[in-house]
Amino acid sequence: MTELTGTSERAAGLGGYRSLADEINATDCHVLLEAAAKYYFQISQKHGDTREYFSSPEGEMIKVDETSVRYIPLYRDDDSGKMLVLVCSKTGESVVAVYLNGTWWSVDDILKSSDPSKEGLIQVQTFWERIALFVLNCLVCGFSEANGHEACFFPHASKELAKIYWCHGEAVGFYTYKNKGNLCNPGTSECYQLPVLDTVFVRKNWRRCGLGSKMLQDYSLVFSRESVLGISSPISPAMYTVCHKFLTCNPKDQDRFWEVEAPGYWSQRLNIWLKIQLGEAPATQKSSTDRVGEHDKRVSISAIKHPSVPDDKDPDESSDDSDGSVSLGNHRKRKSVKENVEEIPTKYMKAT
Repeated sequence: MTELTGTSERAAGLGGYRSLADEINATDCHVLLEAAAKYYFQISQKHGDTREYFSSPEGEMIKVDETSVRYIPLYRDDDSGKMLVLVCSKTGESVVAVYLNGTWWSVDDILKSSDPSKEGLIQVQTFWERIALFVLNCLVCGFSEANGHEACFFPHASKELAKIYWCHGEAVGFYTYKNKGNLCNPGTSECYQLPVLDTVFVRKNWRRCGLGSKMLQDYSLVFSRESVLGISSPISPAMYTVCHKFLTCNPKDQDRFWEVEAPGYWSQRLNIWLKIQLGEAPATQKSSTDRVGEHDKRVSISAIKHPSVPDDKDPDESSDDSDGSVSLGNHRKRKSVKENVEEIPTKYMKAT
């Protein structure tokens, strides 16, 4: 039996922690993806005749064979690049590791950086950061921290504008947004009439720490010269709780934040603060099983293996606690499923 231990253990044995960023910093992204494709082909040809096992952080020995691996798209708009992931043998759905640079990395290890400058909100630019965004979005929000079985959400676009929130070198959340003038949809000529906050997510262990409000603050500062800012509609009750808290503390932004339908003409906007004051905002639900949007869409991991979903269908994600994840999505992108946010639970909104 060939045991493939967790990456943290291997790194420790080499005399110090080496993150995935350290490993692939000088490696071409195409080389990494091609290596994963080759390994996936090798696994599929063995038809279960393998002696390779992965030791998960929880100590479970997971056999690496065609029944325990999934080959899923890294980007929603580019099927050429795919990620090879290992799922829990017991449920067949919980992702425990990702194959990169010739080895299996646990989900938690992928989200760690040895770079001390990784602190706070940082723009996603490198290939490794794209992978971290994918892991947070599709594997953590969609699987390990999802509130139901077979929950999974489609990846972001390859050039999605996003920021990851780093705490002590660990990726704990993200938000994505659309610039004014960006195309609303590849199949249309309509462009956003204002900046739009699209998706937000905060990991469970970091909720109720004010990260949701910090993301709204950052979003406001990034577009400080804009008189109006959008948040994709529909906004979940949990996200309204975050907005209420943020706008109460920042009166100058009360006239700037609007709930919008794409592309965001004035007839498609509703002032968020006004809705809150008039009591028209949906009340935040206390139950950990509350769903974020009335059009909640969830998809099984098997569906992600061979996606054939039109641009107007993109499931939103979920989260339980108040502050978890907020997805607002213009392509009716994921919809948050559960949340109880104080700062952003998995909630998604669709912008079109």
